[in-house]
Amino acid sequence: MKNLNLKKSLVALTSAALVSVFAVAIPSTANAAATCEKDYITVNGKYVDFEKCTGTDFRGSKYEIRMPSKFNGTMMLYSHGIRYNVDLPPIPLVAPKGSVRNYAPEIAPTEEVGELLLAQGFALAGAGVQVQGWNATEQVYAALEVNTVARNKYSKINKVVAWGNSLGALSSQSMAEQYPGLFDAVGAMCLADSALAEITMAGDFLWGVKTFFDPSIKAVGYSAGTAGYMEMLGDIGKVLTVIGTIQAAITANPLAPTWPATSTVPDALKALPVRSAILMIGLMSGVSTQSSTFDASSGPAGALETGFGLLISPALAVLENGFSAAVLAVIANYDLEQRAGGIIFDNSNTDYVARLGSDADTYAAALSGASKGIAGMGAYLNKLNPAAPRVKADPAAVAKIQEIYGLKGAITAPTITITATADQITPPGATQYLIDQYTSAVSDGKATKGMLVNIWNKPADEYTQFSAAGSPVKPALDTNGTGHCNFTTSQYMTVAKLLGAAAKSGKAPSAKTVSAAIKNDSNLFVDPNYRAPLLKYRQ
Repeated sequence: MKNLNLKKSLVALTSAALVSVFAVAIPSTANAAATCEKDYITVNGKYVDFEKCTGTDFRGSKYEIRMPSKFNGTMMLYSHGIRYNVDLPPIPLVAPKGSVRNYAPEIAPTEEVGELLLAQGFALAGAGVQVQGWNATEQVYAALEVNTVARNKYSKINKVVAWGNSLGALSSQSMAEQYPGLFDAVGAMCLADSALAEITMAGDFLWGVKTFFDPSIKAVGYSAGTAGYMEMLGDIGKVLTVIGTIQAAITANPLAPTWPATSTVPDALKALPVRSAILMIGLMSGVSTQSSTFDASSGPAGALETGFGLLISPALAVLENGFSAAVLAVIANYDLEQRAGGIIFDNSNTDYVARLGSDADTYAAALSGASKGIAGMGAYLNKLNPAAPRVKADPAAVAKIQEIYGLKGAITAPTITITATADQITPPGATQYLIDQYTSAVSDGKATKGMLVNIWNKPADEYTQFSAAGSPVKPALDTNGTGHCNFTTSQYMTVAKLLGAAAKSGKAPSAKTVSAAIKNDSNLFVDPNYRAPLLKYRQ
């Protein structure tokens, strides 16, 4: 099924599943006529002309296709990451100018990457899904539709690469697994795990913030309609207040910062520095201790040179990363609960102390010791403590979310991943899970060996900068290897070129080939022996 001819109709596909899926889609797509016009851009002084086609498929998803006049035969089909499923008023750090639901199509990870790809002769395509939020299912349909439109219109397309960021990476990989032979190569960048795995990570962090710092945070069980929307906005505001309060406390007194006034934990716990509590929450949920500003290693010259990296930096990194995780939990919980009709986050039987694993030893000092800090905080978080009520999911709601396709690792097309080791939204464990699935599938004879190669994006060991007064300085640009889908244009282009070559050859690039391609980028590495920790949901 390697050389499928999709130029005129998907009916030619030999897979019965594909035929049944697209039996209705084909005439509907034909009715969703595209509007095409000539356009051009200038890229590094080079004139690049192309035809731009836009339209809306029969499900209501907008799409866009760009076909350069000097076409190299390969189309890059891009799926974008998760977008807010609700409108947001101006919220500091989250949406400073406010945010409205965005249904616009995206054809590349960034505008610059798209222009460079066009200049190299690649056609581009992508959709803006009619439903935002956790829309993996809808996104798959939207991508399949624009792929059909493009291949029906342009018979000269002979190779298609499906690639995407975050949730879009999950959707791209899902399509390739469900419809083997449809795509010639797959790029999964900052790959998201399943809805339940992601919400467990973010939900554990949010529950920890609620339990330790502000029990008025609702966190789960949002009401229907306007009431639920307002509850969700209120939670974001409370999370923002808690994080800001703790940051201010650590800045004022790094060694013994005080707890927020909204906390209701007993005085025995408040005797611990609040930085130990925020670190505990980060470690038990899987939020990285390296962030854009804090490397969990460096310290300012002077008395805190050693103590800062050991005791303070990991907590500040968790704060910087954890805000994104908590907001993800609020908005994603709200979204998924509305979709499923009930609570999906569940920590009714979670052992948070056991979750620490070897981190209990690694960060013992920063957690205020095993007997005092870890034991004390663990006892408070214990499921038997009525002051820290657990959450029980609605089985019917969970079942609905589980119906969303989960990756199987049955990789049949050359596949390349690129993953940051300190991504706080899609941690590297999501990619590791795909690797494990694929390894198992190969072992069971369900997948061909050598079809998956993984590029890891790691920050330097030390990168935190300090002012003359010894205060950490936030970088103007996020540190590469940290943050969510924080790849450079050069890194995106490297992946795109490797994918283009793989689509033509039918083979994944060797580790040697990838190593040569990334040799000038100190943040990237390929190592088959490297293993990222799985998300807590998978452990």
